[in-house]
Amino acid sequence: MVASLAGCSSGSSDDGGTTGDGAASAQTDQAEATADTEQSTPENSTPYTVEIEPHGEFTFEEVPESYSVIPSVYLDIGMALGIQPTAATDMARAPRKFYDILPDVTFNEDDIMALAAGSESGYDKENFYAAGPAVNLIDPRGLRRFTDWADSDIQEIEEATGPFVASSIRFGPEHPFGYEQETYHELYDVFEKMAAVFQCQARYRAWESLHDEFMANIRSDLPPEDERPSVIAVWRGVDPTSGQFYLSDIHKYHNQTKPLSRLGLRDGYDAEIPGGGTVGYEELLNHDPDYIAAVGRLTTATHDEFVTNVVEPFENNPNGQDLTAVQEGNIIRIGGQYQGPIVDLFATEAAAKQVWPDRFGEWPGPVRDVPDEEKLFDRQAVSDIINGNI
Repeated sequence: MVASLAGCSSGSSDDGGTTGDGAASAQTDQAEATADTEQSTPENSTPYTVEIEPHGEFTFEEVPESYSVIPSVYLDIGMALGIQPTAATDMARAPRKFYDILPDVTFNEDDIMALAAGSESGYDKENFYAAGPAVNLIDPRGLRRFTDWADSDIQEIEEATGPFVASSIRFGPEHPFGYEQETYHELYDVFEKMAAVFQCQARYRAWESLHDEFMANIRSDLPPEDERPSVIAVWRGVDPTSGQFYLSDIHKYHNQTKPLSRLGLRDGYDAEIPGGGTVGYEELLNHDPDYIAAVGRLTTATHDEFVTNVVEPFENNPNGQDLTAVQEGNIIRIGGQYQGPIVDLFATEAAAKQVWPDRFGEWPGPVRDVPDEEKLFDRQAVSDIINGNI
């Protein structure tokens, strides 16, 4: 069962004192720099600092034991470290199916306070105060997009709870909702930062080792780069009956399409995505990719829902029927916005199997139906890291 900071140190680093951005010497420097205020820190607590671009440095007088989150990669990062959120927004699209599949991992939604009526509306500062998270794994720029809050409102919440430390990584260099990333992070960059915030560095290293082995095994079985197919990724509902599709870049810093880029699939849309981000069937047919990937549907839909709401509408549409991806049965689904370390493993495994079943085993449809002998990563090993058995 996932418990708050299970296996992570409360009050000191779990790797013998190393902080998030340096070794013991950096910790000593920080302690000396805060000597004037050290008497007010809790007993046996050592202040430590973590730098998280573009927001700057955050100094923690003690290890946070609770956090809030809104729909993003950070829910999955918290769960990967064995820490369930204290407060969050709408859980309807949360990746619970993956946590349910893992042995000895529990996601208790009833224990999570609601921050808002929905994921993008109904926010109330009083909910933050009532939940009282020690740290907010939320990019304040994203929160401002869902509210009419000013910087002073964000500061007010920070003073009553904890700092906002997250940096959005979902969309990569060009953010579709009005702000550009000053600093670009990949998933394991921000994962390492969050592990430092919670002083779970040993657990992060175990994750990194498992992840590197997982990807090395997959890459050793991939076909040559010039033989890898093209794919167009679509997102935001993916309704083939509408005739309009939002396109999602395939880029190393575009986290929601990470499985496609890391497997070396070629971006099938080699033109600039038009203003508004949508194209019609004519544009899809002009580019005619080998595969079409529905972003997020691995997480938010069952196999039957995916077939009913995405695959069959493509097959039944007169224009859709002319697409190579539809004719070849190459409509696939990947992880999406919650794609942290846990979802990333499942989504990459699913993408590899959907594109190259002859190399990685047939994709069964439902995520939990992958046969034991054809799993590309060890579910028990993942659970052991989450629960601190490392």
